[in-house]
Amino acid sequence: MGSPKPFNDFIDEDAMKLHPLLSLSIVGLGLAATPALARPEIASGDLRLDVGSQGCLDRADSFITELGVQSDSGEIDRTGYFNDGAFRILCYQQSEDQSMAIVFASHDESAEVATSFVQFVMGKLAQPDEGSPDSSPAESSL
Repeated sequence: MGSPKPFNDFIDEDAMKLHPLLSLSIVGLGLAATPALARPEIASGDLRLDVGSQGCLDRADSFITELGVQSDSGEIDRTGYFNDGAFRILCYQQSEDQSMAIVFASHDESAEVATSFVQFVMGKLAQPDEGSPDSSPAESSL
């Protein structure tokens, strides 16, 4: 038996010319995809309010207006956008005069920022609207 052929004997000359181009393409694709692999840090919390779901949404609207950020609104939610993150406030009817606010916040880099922002939002939602009689939070939890 003869000795095994070297690996190079199996590779076509034209394929070898494409090798550097293929390698550069793979490296370039890998570098371009790296930002897509970064995942945002997410935090959440909930708060029971002594107002109906519409009162909860009104408080969310006031909060977003106060922030002055770009936002979207849905039937049961409000969403706000920052350059480095976003937040969503969901309002669910619990009883005739109570609702549950669920807050989600995401930040591009920091879970601490997202968590602090959720706490800030819940504090703002817990404050009764001016002119609204006795609408304090019933109970809060994280």
